[in-house]
Amino acid sequence: MTISASQLPAIPNLMRFILADDHVLFREGLKFLLAQNADYRIVAEAGDAATLKQLVQQHATDMVLMDYQMPGDDSAAVLAWLKQRYPALRIIVLTGVQSGAVLRQLLDAGADGLMLKEGAGAELLAGIARVAAGERYLSPAASERLGSVAVTLTPREFQILQAIAAGQSSQEIAARLVISARTVDKHRENLMAKLDAGNAIQLLQRARLLQLLP
Repeated sequence: MTISASQLPAIPNLMRFILADDHVLFREGLKFLLAQNADYRIVAEAGDAATLKQLVQQHATDMVLMDYQMPGDDSAAVLAWLKQRYPALRIIVLTGVQSGAVLRQLLDAGADGLMLKEGAGAELLAGIARVAAGERYLSPAASERLGSVAVTLTPREFQILQAIAAGQSSQEIAARLVISARTVDKHRENLMAKLDAGNAIQLLQRARLLQLLP
C-alpha cells in the first residue's frame, strides 16, 4: 500500500514511544521503521505486559505499540488499565491473532489502533499518524475480521476462558482476579451458553475453533 505524505494527518513534532513485544527481532524491526521519522523517539522497550505497566509509569510517553500475546499479565487487561489511568496515552495493538472476537475485545478495552502483523510498514506508519492526530485506526484486515465476529465475549469472560484453558480451577481463578468463586462459576455458565458447550472440553474445543484461543 502506497500512501503519500499529503494523505496523512498532521502529527505533533515529537512522539515518544514504548515498544512492547516479547520478540526482540520484531522490536528491532519496529525501531528500524520508526527511525525513518526524525521526530519519533523510543523511550523504552518491554518484553511482557507487566513490565509495560511499569515503564508507562516511569517514562513520559505519547504512544505505545504493543503485541496482544505477551507473557505475564493479560494484555487486554493491561490495555484497559493503562487507558483508565492515562487516557491521553495512545495505544496501537499489533497482533497476529486472526479472531474478530479478540480484536473486538481489544477495541472494547480502549485500543486506539488495531493492526495485524501481516500488514506492511507503510500501513503502520499511516496508522501511527492517524492515531497521533486523535483518530481511531483499524487496518483493512482488522476491519474485515471485526465484521465477521460470530461470538462476542466481555473482557472478563476472555480472562476466565484463558484461565480455564490454562487448567485453573474456579477457586484459583477467583483468587487471581480477586472475585468470588460464585462469580467465576456464573461467568463459566455464560461462556458455556455463548459457545453452546455442555462441558469444559467442548468449551475449549469451540473456543479454539472460533479462534478465541491460540
